[in-house]
Amino acid sequence: MIDTDNSALRAAKPEALKSLQVLRAIAAVSVVYYHIGALPSFGSFGVDIFFVLSGFVIAMVLAKGQSPSVFAASRLIRVVPLYWLLTSCLFLIALLAPELLNSTTANLYNYAKSLFFIPYFKENGTLRPLLAVGWTLNYEMFFYLCIWLSILLTRRYYLQLSALLVLAAYGLWGQNTQDPEISVFLRNTQLLEFLLGILVFKLYTARWPAALRRLPVPLAAALGGVCYLFMAAAEATALQLNGLLIYGLPSALLLLALLSLEGYFSRSSSPAVRCWTGMGDASYATYLSHFYVVELIRKIAFQRFHLINPYTPLGVALVLAASLLLGYALYRFIDRPLLRFLKARLMHRRATPGAGENAGLVAAHLKALPPEAHPKPARPPRPAPQG
Repeated sequence: MIDTDNSALRAAKPEALKSLQVLRAIAAVSVVYYHIGALPSFGSFGVDIFFVLSGFVIAMVLAKGQSPSVFAASRLIRVVPLYWLLTSCLFLIALLAPELLNSTTANLYNYAKSLFFIPYFKENGTLRPLLAVGWTLNYEMFFYLCIWLSILLTRRYYLQLSALLVLAAYGLWGQNTQDPEISVFLRNTQLLEFLLGILVFKLYTARWPAALRRLPVPLAAALGGVCYLFMAAAEATALQLNGLLIYGLPSALLLLALLSLEGYFSRSSSPAVRCWTGMGDASYATYLSHFYVVELIRKIAFQRFHLINPYTPLGVALVLAASLLLGYALYRFIDRPLLRFLKARLMHRRATPGAGENAGLVAAHLKALPPEAHPKPARPPRPAPQG
């Protein structure tokens, strides 16, 4: 997806980096597997990967010099439409066929809180919105709020100020508030994983350490594999340590490992790489919609008609495939068209002076590979798909 004729510009767009798309796919598949409930049980750390990725991507996007209004609009356009659609569908199910759900009810007050990313305790006592997986979006939106306030106040130290706001929310507000919902929400160490993503961006765009940016392909692949297996083993064995240490830091190292493989991914014409990047494109839609597939198969196909046992290897494969297919269909026919439509109607297209300075460094670092790793292409590279 990186166009060698204009690498700096394309590298400034997160969707143009295949390494990030592959990591998104890995995170999404992990979360879907976890929610199937098969053994061994692991994969919820896909959320930790998403949070670290989000911190990196937001730092990368802001390196282009986005204004507060453009940043806010772009984030809302990206997150809200599909989330509101799937949340509304779930509300209708709770209203018309509540027997299909566990504890979710058609409560208008909770529905409104869900739509506006306000944390609340559900009927079962968990701090979850109507669409349960949307709890992560509450954290995303809080992080975006910290970023927005920071770039509103300063264009030079916005990342540092954002980090201070997040740390203050976690260490001061979350620890001292008398509101139980805010306390539980802000005392989650996963909130700090956004800062790890920012740190990875700062490391990767700094002039040092070059070794982190030029890992040989075998070493980068090995590092990524070790990080993933460590998190899987930690979760499967219920390792009792600080989550930031056993999931946050390995997720950051996994991101660094995948970034080191960008040269390999960008030159590869392998169907496997195309498949994983395609799953990465659709990862947001897959993440939000897989609940429907998992519950439909569990409660209808398995419990009612005894057709598919989702806890067997074959059942797991079928549920994963169905979730990925639905996610891609939603992305292809609803999410991406909506995103393009809203961007065309609501986003102001204007150039920003000085944009892309740090993003150009990303491109330079991604291209800082040994000369033999850059064979002359036989044909011009394909342009990056939009959306």
